[in-house]
Amino acid sequence: MIINSTNIGSRLSGIGRSSLSLSLNLLENWDHPFRLYINSSALVHFKDAKHTERIHVSGGPISPDFGFKGHLKRLIWTNKLSLMNHKDLVFNTSQMEGSIHHKRQIITVYDLIPLLQQSSHRRQYYYFKYVLPRVLKNSLRVITSSRHTKELIMERFNVPDEKIRVIHCGVSPVFSANAPVHEKEDYIFYAGRFSPTKNIEGIVRAFEMLSADGKIDLRLKLTGTEKELGFDIGEISKRTREKIDFLGCVSEERLSELYRKASLFVFPSFYEGFGLPPLEAMASGCPVLTSAVSSLPEVCGDAAYYVDPKNVVDIADGMKRVLTDEPLRKEMMTKGLERSRLFSWERSSREHIKVFEEVFESHKGGNS
Repeated sequence: MIINSTNIGSRLSGIGRSSLSLSLNLLENWDHPFRLYINSSALVHFKDAKHTERIHVSGGPISPDFGFKGHLKRLIWTNKLSLMNHKDLVFNTSQMEGSIHHKRQIITVYDLIPLLQQSSHRRQYYYFKYVLPRVLKNSLRVITSSRHTKELIMERFNVPDEKIRVIHCGVSPVFSANAPVHEKEDYIFYAGRFSPTKNIEGIVRAFEMLSADGKIDLRLKLTGTEKELGFDIGEISKRTREKIDFLGCVSEERLSELYRKASLFVFPSFYEGFGLPPLEAMASGCPVLTSAVSSLPEVCGDAAYYVDPKNVVDIADGMKRVLTDEPLRKEMMTKGLERSRLFSWERSSREHIKVFEEVFESHKGGNS
């Protein structure tokens, strides 16, 4: 069997971090022989991995670090890999590595954002519109991380229910409220990509409203750079801009510390296929404000404070409510810790292994 995790780059996105955590857990927990393919730029993340003899490094600049060109070359490389190993079962750890011809593949589909929001994902839209349907038709199983996304896959691509398995993502042990205790600091925190889907402008404008109130004096910290914002921050008052910190790309260890110290984590995304950052914040003992849309209520349960992501006033009011209502904050932190314990990468990897073994059993006679 081949596991294609070439979507992991040196700089980890949400999907990249999920693929990395799953790959490391499969190396540790699965005795079945398999080959794990990664990018040379991802080697830094596997330096402490078990069973390194199973790891194979792909050639060429096919990493997501190279942007669209990397995605396109990786798609070509994936199809070449399948042709060269046409008898092997291939598991592709994200939707962008599908083979259009391989009949023995399992693919993970995290979300359908490029299909749902064409205007902000023009290049990927054509893959989701014309290539992914063929990939899904050829796949023996489709794995997705939420019931919400499963329903969309069934609706948009007419994939039968029995072909899709919902396996939730997990929370890395590095995100733990049991790590060295830090006093909460006076800042609101966001972690994730800067894309239109993530509603960064809504966060900034809600923060401006909160600051203008004058009763709450906090900073706003965002992973990412100002160049990546996608909107004109010049429209925000100078007083508000001076309270915003752009942190760039941060390590998991630094991210864990930022979660633990934050007064509030905000994630009012317009759409998510799963939504890992809110769970990481909960595991770190931080109260979470997020959107009452897509998969987020499914993932966060009753442990988050929900807002309408299209309503900046609602986001600002939610921030103020959580920051000023101490009994509510304590309840959210307790429920958040309990909720996050339901999601682990060890559990997720074992659920994946069940799917692999189910496929082996139902297709006896072919190579593994």
